[in-house]
Amino acid sequence: MTEYEELRADIDRYLMERFKYRKSLVWLTVDNIIATRRNSRVDLYLRIRKVESRFPPDCLIIARLGFSKERIGHGTHFIRFLTGIARKYGFKHIGIECADIKSSTFAKKLGFYCIDGENYAIAVTNLISYFSME
Repeated sequence: MTEYEELRADIDRYLMERFKYRKSLVWLTVDNIIATRRNSRVDLYLRIRKVESRFPPDCLIIARLGFSKERIGHGTHFIRFLTGIARKYGFKHIGIECADIKSSTFAKKLGFYCIDGENYAIAVTNLISYFSME
């Protein structure tokens, strides 16, 4: 199993436990994108980038993240989980791509900085500090 397949399996286990799924939800594309299959409770599209782009290098980029039930802590819980995953696999940043009003407000609350008006990023060390102060 490659490192990215292990990462996919960790995210799959998390979502299965958190949302009580019995079957695997998450798959890895050939160009290193982790996505969830269509389902009613969670929508995830995560890019894995080691090289610098508009985002810093070694970045897990959330391109899409949605939950059927909003404003009850799923997003914060997932970012906390993703922070641990980033540390485990050596990623230094987490990004949010093409943020709308709700996700940009969420990003700012957690301490993400704006890259270019619609994309946000944060160093994993800053998220560790944020969650340790909660």
